[in-house]
Amino acid sequence: MGQGCCRLLFFVAMAVGVVALASTGTAGATPSCGSRVLSDWSDGRIDNTYPVSCYRQALAKLPEDVRVYSSAQTDITRALQARLQAASAKSSDHGGGGGGGGGVSPVLVVAITAGVLAAGSAAAALR
Repeated sequence: MGQGCCRLLFFVAMAVGVVALASTGTAGATPSCGSRVLSDWSDGRIDNTYPVSCYRQALAKLPEDVRVYSSAQTDITRALQARLQAASAKSSDHGGGGGGGGGVSPVLVVAITAGVLAAGSAAAALR
């Protein structure tokens, strides 16, 4: 019984390993969004629009020789800035004019400051 149990455990472990290898092989087939930005830039310009994280990933993955000897870093940074401006303009159009871009509410700042002052005063009084 002990030898049969070890064999079963061995075969189960092998099956799990084969399934794990098969699933990782298909995961690498799709290029990351940063790679898509870099391949889009390969003709010297970026024709499509990508999420902000893709531009940042492309800048992080930019090979050193491409960074030094081409305009890729400048072009991708420019596209990132344009995307951020477009997103900012879109959010300000839908914002309804309240608060100037979604910052922290002044009431919240005053409430937090009052709470910190009260806690500090209580701590000083207990000394």
